[in-house]
Amino acid sequence: MRLKNWIVAGLVSVLASACSEAVGPGSTPTYDLLFVNAEKATPGEDIYRMNADGTGRENLTRLSTVAYPTFELAVTYRSIALSPNGQSIAFESNREGCPGVWGMNVDGTGIKKLSIGEFQATRCNLMPLWSPDGSMIAFTTSREGRWSVYVMNADGTNPRNVSSSAIDNNTDGVNFPVAWSADGRVVFNHPVSGRFEAYTVNPDGTGLGLFFGRATDHSPEWSPDKSKIAFIRDTQTGANLFVMNADGSNVRQLTTHAGQDILWPDGFQNDYRNWSDDSRQIVFANRINSQNQLHVIDVDGTNHVQLTNYHADFNGWSPDGRVTFSSGTSGSDDIYLIKPDGTGIVNLTNTSTSNEKRALWVERR
Repeated sequence: MRLKNWIVAGLVSVLASACSEAVGPGSTPTYDLLFVNAEKATPGEDIYRMNADGTGRENLTRLSTVAYPTFELAVTYRSIALSPNGQSIAFESNREGCPGVWGMNVDGTGIKKLSIGEFQATRCNLMPLWSPDGSMIAFTTSREGRWSVYVMNADGTNPRNVSSSAIDNNTDGVNFPVAWSADGRVVFNHPVSGRFEAYTVNPDGTGLGLFFGRATDHSPEWSPDKSKIAFIRDTQTGANLFVMNADGSNVRQLTTHAGQDILWPDGFQNDYRNWSDDSRQIVFANRINSQNQLHVIDVDGTNHVQLTNYHADFNGWSPDGRVTFSSGTSGSDDIYLIKPDGTGIVNLTNTSTSNEKRALWVERR
């Protein structure tokens, strides 16, 4: 997505026309921002939508708490993933107790539970991820008593385990999907002794194998033009960002700094594409002393810029080519924009009474 023209509150942007309504074929798209909002004075969270300039906030879910006989459950909304056609989202929420996967339209209508078993703590469902054609959703689940990777149809039907029992029986942690390959395979991270290995598998569960046969590589992401793959490789000094051609050839190391580079920083984050739309730049986090500091780098390893020297969660590229992120550096979690050269930071939400995070750009239709 690219926001061609728009206004940031309090600033006159040179790209002002994108906040106007699209008027017909060939007109400039208008983009809004979905995000998770948590009011400090009340428990729980909701999914909101607002204009690109921060105005017009609307509560889409309106279910921040659920009353139980002996307590009040604070509802959370996590791992929000936008469908390929941009018209609906899948997300993780504990609306019925243990987290489950839900879906709804980006305007808040048509909410529907897609997974099963949320009433039992041993049957949680997490981290939904759409297939490239929008027909399927991969997710992780504990419904069999261990953390397995499942694939279901986009309407929640035909759920099936696509990870092998040998991998599922591992006790190191949670297997979770991180990508769909350009040819429609599921890619998931498998924890082993404090690190990850990536596996690929067909959506029917066949063809399971290590990602390009290498146990040290994980968290891959295909570039928008499908020509390259960014990934993380565990090294002797930590974990660094690498890139290779889509066929696994021409592997290049982009970073050599200390700490751990991360393309999938938190299983509770949204489904964000780290690549810029033109396939020339990659945003990643470098974890230092439990802080994820954001960086951007060109695909050839040049123009490496550190965007934050404090903890920040990447929230995707904005439609006009800026980096969106959320951070609590101001005392509250807010949503920010910053140019990839590290200049021009703007606080989009700037509220002291609530925490806003996990933002996602959606086209207004």
